Amino acid sequence: MRLSTILPILLWLLGAACSGPEGKGVVAGELFIEGCDGLDHYGTSSFPAYFDLRANYVLGEPVQDESDFPVAHRLDVRLQRGSNSIEDADALYIQFSRVAVTAKRFAAHQLIPVAVGESVQATLSLYLTCPTFFDGPEAQPATENACPEVSAEEQERLCAGTVFGRLEVVPTPQAPFSRGHSCILLCRFGAARRGEPVSDSFEINYEDEVSGIYFFSLSDRRLVYDHLEICGDGLDNDGDGRVDEEDCTRVTSGGFVQGNFHFKAHRAKSVQVIP
Repeated sequence: MRLSTILPILLWLLGAACSGPEGKGVVAGELFIEGCDGLDHYGTSSFPAYFDLRANYVLGEPVQDESDFPVAHRLDVRLQRGSNSIEDADALYIQFSRVAVTAKRFAAHQLIPVAVGESVQATLSLYLTCPTFFDGPEAQPATENACPEVSAEEQERLCAGTVFGRLEVVPTPQAPFSRGHSCILLCRFGAARRGEPVSDSFEINYEDEVSGIYFFSLSDRRLVYDHLEICGDGLDNDGDGRVDEEDCTRVTSGGFVQGNFHFKAHRAKSVQVIP
């Protein structure tokens, strides 16, 4: 084969292998992180700082469960600045650990709670902004109800009126969410359809479209996972029957992020060596 024929083929293959994800998203809100970079703080609990991730890389990657039972197909979503690995970027990472559970809720016009122990969890990783802070923040509702009550008609109206990749107001929670919620209102979720049955083996496939509007209240990861007693909040966080005992921990990060996302799912592909 002549070089003039081989070169265009190689360029096409390289372009296909390196093509970026097709998606739009926004991650913004208010944060405080004590000791964000050594001794410096990123806002305070009394005066949280404005935050805008300026996401320009939105990727949804389906992960297929190969086991026979139970089937737990997954969807990993990243909204981040730059295309570096998640260990070297600022990113909002959302994991749908059982997409069939999420699809059934979507089909039933239910909003999706996001919290530790739920089928959807989310973490804000700030490896560039706060390289020395490793305790969060983690999406976790600060109220009894992770999601608001929203009618089917209102859900459709909100989805139709959303310009994905844009957020008009950052520091004020946008309807239908309010402070304390940690929730996603899905607008599209692959082949799932409103009012139609969803099988237990439902999966998100390559080129499926996923979109949604979200609001995440954020907490220290270590407080959420370790159930530590928090000083001065009037709650029995560690479940030992005592409230605000002397052995307690200060909250060192928190706030909220809100926004939206829309993307076509892409599978990770292994690199094939051409001899």
